[in-house]
Amino acid sequence: MSARCLALIPAAGTGSRTGGAVPKQYLEVAGKPMIVRTIEAFAAVPAIDRIVVVVAPDDARFERLSLDAVSARLIRVERVGGSTRDASVLNGLDTLRDALDDDWILVHDAARCGITAAMIVTLIETLRDDDVGGLLALPVADTIKRASRDASNRVGVAHTIDRSGLWLAQTPQMFRFSLLRDALAAARRNGLAITDEASAIEAAGRRPRLVEGAPRNFKVTTADDFAMMSALLHADESESR
Repeated sequence: MSARCLALIPAAGTGSRTGGAVPKQYLEVAGKPMIVRTIEAFAAVPAIDRIVVVVAPDDARFERLSLDAVSARLIRVERVGGSTRDASVLNGLDTLRDALDDDWILVHDAARCGITAAMIVTLIETLRDDDVGGLLALPVADTIKRASRDASNRVGVAHTIDRSGLWLAQTPQMFRFSLLRDALAAARRNGLAITDEASAIEAAGRRPRLVEGAPRNFKVTTADDFAMMSALLHADESESR
């Protein structure tokens, strides 16, 4: 039996970083909630067998979303969201009782609604036969400065960091079910701070592969992010007419 590709979208955030009453994944960008745009991108990929959305136990918004028939057919909602992203992902993995050890799990941030089906296909095709898995990422193009504060609390440059070999991690991050579940569980037992799935895999002694993504696949967090993503998606829709 060939390995399946299952998408897992953690969407249990409360929106505290955006300062609004509505969790940011439910805020509209160019006329649609971000999470709907994210789900639609995965639903458009034939290789995706299921989309698992992990929401907070008291989430009352997801059922109100308007999803097309294809997206709705692929979705399974799990109300097991935790207080941290890695907790939500691990809890979501624990609900996949029919998952095989070699099934691929593609974890994606709901707020990266600029993702496209083409990017997802590229990631899947690149990693299908990889021993470890990997993630979309971008080589760092800007000069990087490490900051420090002086006695007067002035923020200044401590030194310039060599950017060669530096990449910005994106999502989806794609790993085998058992490898990812075991790595996240081990990181939790060891009290490690895990900000993405790849860091858990690295802590387990493995080297995830980097697959070049795209600048449009940024995480929408600030007001400027919302404005940029809205302009980008409006441009997409204008070109498709």
